[in-house]
Amino acid sequence: MGDSLRQLQLKELELLKLFQKICAEHNISYFALGGTLLGAIRHKGFIPWDDDIDVGIPRPDYDRLCKILESEKLGENVRFFTFHSNEEYIRYFGHLEDTSFKIVRHDKMKAEETYAWIDLFPLDAMPNNSILRKLKVYQVLLLRAMFRFSGFDRLVDVNKKGRPLHERILVWVGLHTPVQKLFNTRKCLKWLEKALTSSDYEKSNYLVNAMGAYKFREMFHKKYYGEGKMYPFEDTEIRGPIDYDFVCTQLYGDYMTPPKADDRNHHALETVTNDESQN
Repeated sequence: MGDSLRQLQLKELELLKLFQKICAEHNISYFALGGTLLGAIRHKGFIPWDDDIDVGIPRPDYDRLCKILESEKLGENVRFFTFHSNEEYIRYFGHLEDTSFKIVRHDKMKAEETYAWIDLFPLDAMPNNSILRKLKVYQVLLLRAMFRFSGFDRLVDVNKKGRPLHERILVWVGLHTPVQKLFNTRKCLKWLEKALTSSDYEKSNYLVNAMGAYKFREMFHKKYYGEGKMYPFEDTEIRGPIDYDFVCTQLYGDYMTPPKADDRNHHALETVTNDESQN
């Protein structure tokens, strides 16, 4: 994508600054997740080949933020929705987008027209008891698999690199059987939310971004998040977990060494329009 990827990153950086402004005004806590956190630590900005921003928000603040974003005027081209507010949206997490920058994603079986975006993931509580926590992991993984099958052609990147064997088997099942017809996506989303919000957030010591790319590798004790810490990100700063080293090591291992070019996953994006470039 070259220059168009950088244009997309800069548009998403504008969205990030708007998001941060709203969080500051309403005392909303958030943390950079996954590749966004890694980019802040390793590159002091976007990973050069990355094309989105992911942030995690503790569940109580996430629920409050969703109501704020759905009720406030965000700007001429900015909109926010969740699966509760938009019947066509089929993902578990919130989606903040700028419609002035249109793109097409080719990472799924069906191409998807969308816009420059930030994904807002709820950080949900997990049980403190290790046995109950393990049982909940299995419950959520089952519900997650059902959900992914329900929208297989729109949700699953069948060409994603580095999948473990069991995931490759599940992808094969999705490709070669009518399993997608067995599940209703919206019911699956509601079952997932019910399961993931069943633990008391205030009493729990563990948080998870269960619907992110890394599933339960993104489960951490609250102490690793702490109150957060600001890290350089492009021409601004972004809040991340206070112990970024523990988090990044659990997710990536040797996180300061970039992967080989062939191992870099992305969303296979095509830039369609950028309104600013046409002015």
